[in-house]
Amino acid sequence: MDDRFAFILPVMQVAFGIAAVLAGRWRVSSAGWWAGGFLASAAGFAMPALTFLMPEGGRAVLASGLFAAAFLCFGQAMGEHFGLRRSHISLRLGIAALSVMASAWGVMSDSLRLHLAASDAGCALLMAVPLLAARGRTRRSGDRALIVVSWVVVADAGLRAAAIRWLASGGLGDFATSPYAFVYQITGSLIGVAFAMAALASVMIGVLMRYRDWAICDPLTGLLNRRGFDEALAGRSAHEKSHAAVIACDIDHFKAVNDQFGHHRGDEVIALLANAIDAHLPARAFAARFGGEEFVVYLPQGALALAGGLAGTGAVGTAADLAETVRRDFAQRVQRLLGRDFAVTASFGISAMSPGEVMLDAALRRADQALYQAKSAGRNCCVVKPALAGQPALHLPRHGSSATLHA
Repeated sequence: MDDRFAFILPVMQVAFGIAAVLAGRWRVSSAGWWAGGFLASAAGFAMPALTFLMPEGGRAVLASGLFAAAFLCFGQAMGEHFGLRRSHISLRLGIAALSVMASAWGVMSDSLRLHLAASDAGCALLMAVPLLAARGRTRRSGDRALIVVSWVVVADAGLRAAAIRWLASGGLGDFATSPYAFVYQITGSLIGVAFAMAALASVMIGVLMRYRDWAICDPLTGLLNRRGFDEALAGRSAHEKSHAAVIACDIDHFKAVNDQFGHHRGDEVIALLANAIDAHLPARAFAARFGGEEFVVYLPQGALALAGGLAGTGAVGTAADLAETVRRDFAQRVQRLLGRDFAVTASFGISAMSPGEVMLDAALRRADQALYQAKSAGRNCCVVKPALAGQPALHLPRHGSSATLHA
C-alpha cells in the first residue's frame, strides 16, 4: 500500500460525511445515517496507517467493526430514503456481528484471507439486504442512480471476497504488499466517490421534496393546501374529472371553540377533522385544507365504485356516504378530545360534475352552495346540490332519520 495514498480514502470519506451532516440541517431523515456511514468508513480506511494507535491485530479488528457499522448506517440511510425504516434490522445486525466475529477469528489465527473475506462478504450482504427490500420503490432518476451504484458497491465487495485466494495470502503483516491492497485502493476511490455522490444526491432530492411539500401541503393537517389541490387536480385526466364529485366541509361554530378553549385546542380540532377525512379517503381521492376550518375533498371516477348510493347512484352517492361517515367520525373524535359537555360538529356540501363540464369550478361552487344550505338548515348535516339545474337539494338524513328535499 502506497503511504502517500493511504489517507486519500479517509479524507474523501470525511469530506462526504461532513457534507451529509450539513445537509442534515434541512431535516432529511437519511442524512444523519449517511454521515455516520461515511465517517465510520473513513475511520476504517485510516486504520492501516494509524500504526501508533494500537497493535496491528487490534487495528484490523477495529477496522472490520467500523466497516460493518458503516454499512449498517448506509443500509439504514437507504431504508429512511425509501420509507423502510425498520426493514430487516435484526437480520442486518446479525450479519454485522457474524462478519466482525469471523474477521476477528481471522486476525487471531493470522489468516489475512479469512479476515478480509469475512469483512467484505459482510459488507456486501449488509448493503444487499436493504437494496432487495427497496425493489419497486424507485420513483425518480436519482433513486435509480443510487440503487445502481449501490449494487456496484455490493459487486465490488462480493467479488473481492470471492477472489480473495488470488488477492491475498499469508498473515496480517502481508496486507500492505498484497494485490488486495492495490485493488482496494483503486476500487474504493472510484466506486466510493460514485457511491457518495449518489448518496448525497439522494439527500438533496430529499431536501427539494421537503421544500415542495412545504409549498403544497398544509403544515397543521398534513393535507394539501389550495395550491397542492390545484396541482393534484391538474394531473388528473379530463375523463376522470368528468365523473368526479366534490365535498366542501366546514366546522360549525368554530369561533366558539377558540374562544372557550384557546387557539391551540382550535388547531387540534381542525386537525381532527383532517384526520377523519384522511382516514376514510378512497384510493386516488385527495383532500385539501382551503383555509381556516374549511376543507375540500375530490373523489375521482376510480373512487366512485367503492361505496353505495345513499343519495342515489354514482358520484353523488359515493360522496354522500363519505361525507356522512366523516361527519359522524369527526363528532366522536372531538367528543374524546373535549368531553361530552361541549359538542363540535361539521357541515358538508356535496356536488358532482354535470355532463359536458370539464372544469371542477362549477361543481365546487355547487358544493359551496350546498354547504351554505347545510349551515342554514341547522348545521351538523350533509346537503347534496344536484349538478342539473332546477333539481332540488337533498338534505341527507342524520343517522337514523329520513332524507328531505328542499328547493
